[in-house]
Amino acid sequence: MNIEAMLRKLRASSIAVTVFASVFMLAGLAEIGLGGMAVKAEYARITEVETEAQQASPFGSFRRQSAIQSQYNHSSSAFISQGRFIPSFRERGWDNATTIAGLALLVSGLGLILSGLFWVWRAHENLARLGIRTKYTARMAVAGFLVPVANLVLPFETMRELYNRSYCEPEELAHATVENVTAWWTAVVVGLLIFSAMIFKFMLDVGTNLAIITPLWMEYAIASFAMLLLLGSALLFAGLVRSITKAQMVYLPQIMLSGGHEPVQQRPAVTLR
Repeated sequence: MNIEAMLRKLRASSIAVTVFASVFMLAGLAEIGLGGMAVKAEYARITEVETEAQQASPFGSFRRQSAIQSQYNHSSSAFISQGRFIPSFRERGWDNATTIAGLALLVSGLGLILSGLFWVWRAHENLARLGIRTKYTARMAVAGFLVPVANLVLPFETMRELYNRSYCEPEELAHATVENVTAWWTAVVVGLLIFSAMIFKFMLDVGTNLAIITPLWMEYAIASFAMLLLLGSALLFAGLVRSITKAQMVYLPQIMLSGGHEPVQQRPAVTLR
């Protein structure tokens, strides 16, 4: 067992997670900004349509007015499905800012997921090879991110245990509260729930006769908030990765030198007089 090689691999994957999380954050902020510009342009189009409808001649203009009004829809569903929010590649080209930001968001998101899963597996394997007992093995931890329903709970539990055991907390405190882990997973869950609700609404509007009309600016604000939560969760995850990596680089060599005995952590104590 080469502890230095193990830690080098862990540190390399930690750097990859940080890089992908940073690019993901920047690309996401760019998408939010570009989306705001698209929403502003849509409201300018709505104003133009309303003005044209008001100025239309009342004589024999029913068909013309209906055609104008068919374009006037405050719902984001029409805004999106008609390609005004996300134009086709043919319309915008590969050198368009929206295309570049979208591709950067997609690539960095995939890179963050893959590098993050590799790091999770590597960090758990390091503990297992040094005989540090954990409830979740490396395979279980990675599977916990991928298996539907289970991935609503297991990532939170495995990361909390990994954090505590990497800092050599005793086994009975392996699932003690870790504020950074709680903040990370809360941002992930709330962001995904908001996006899921918006996707459900979009499917209702487009696929059925039921239309839920809400102001476009409101839906943009809600979607931006959800995106900010997911972007923040990426940075929080990268912070957890760096913190746990640092802990393993400090404590695992000590455990190796002590023959597999975990160093005892002195937890903060309060003395009452």
